[in-house]
Amino acid sequence: MKKNYLIIIVAIAFGVLWFAFLRTGDEKQPSASLEPQQNNEGLVTIAVTPKFSSEVSFQISLDTHSEELNYDLTQIALFTDENGKEYKPVSWEGDPPGGHHREGVLNFGSISPPPRTLGFIIKNVGGVPERKFLWITGF
Repeated sequence: MKKNYLIIIVAIAFGVLWFAFLRTGDEKQPSASLEPQQNNEGLVTIAVTPKFSSEVSFQISLDTHSEELNYDLTQIALFTDENGKEYKPVSWEGDPPGGHHREGVLNFGSISPPPRTLGFIIKNVGGVPERKFLWITGF
């Protein structure tokens, strides 16, 4: 009877260790969502949320009541990693230039290895020379 308990305990311990081993691989995968950040400086409010998987992209919302949002976001935004390397956007999927409210996703493509920090910079929007956003991914 004691031998059966010992086999059960060893089997449970092995299962726990195996599950822990499998989970360590998950920790290196990029997070699918990071907290949104907002900047209210100047005439335009900008909200940015990283969408981080095998590719880096940012959900962006611009909101104002005082000027037209005629910005080409692929020309005025960039993303930086923990080493200061700068990446330019490859595409914008969202509202066209104009109006007082715009939303969309700014895509930067595949980045390998996954960066440990995501720095998002947008320049010359609403009278503010530069706005910076930063997230720590932990990878």
